[in-house]
Amino acid sequence: MRSRLSLTLVVVSLLQCTRASTFLATYSGYDYYKVQASGPMSSANVKATCEAAGYLTPCPGDHNCTWSSDDCVQTGLQRGQSCHSPMREIFLTLCGGYPEHNFAYPCPALDGVYIYMADWRNYDASCGFEDGLGCVDGDVTMNRFALCARPAGQQVYLTTVDGWAFYKVRATGAMTS
Repeated sequence: MRSRLSLTLVVVSLLQCTRASTFLATYSGYDYYKVQASGPMSSANVKATCEAAGYLTPCPGDHNCTWSSDDCVQTGLQRGQSCHSPMREIFLTLCGGYPEHNFAYPCPALDGVYIYMADWRNYDASCGFEDGLGCVDGDVTMNRFALCARPAGQQVYLTTVDGWAFYKVRATGAMTS
């Protein structure tokens, strides 16, 4: 009985230390998540949030994108496009449309989510969605969510207790006993 109790406490304590993240979509071989950040939504903070939670920081486009750099990972977003619509593929996957020409297009799943943008607007701003509007300046918002990624289907190591390794694995479908 005592070993079960200590195992439960270890797992519960470990889970409480992880940053809150929510799975958004799978696109081009990557799973995308929104991860709770604290502080201003600068690109540096988006990157730090992703790394602290064990995720990759996706670039807003391929190597031709002005706002991609060595500080982010090319995950297939805006491949072959101008990268002026970061997170477009995730938005289309979740909500079926995209805000064009400054018209709002609601997508509750992406509300408050910001993507890393190297030297966007000549400073460290990230670009995010707020109330259906795209590319809101992250430097004027606080405590929102970072767009983070990892290769699709990748498991997350949590801890090892008495020789047993524990992982968090995304499951699909109904959870039954």
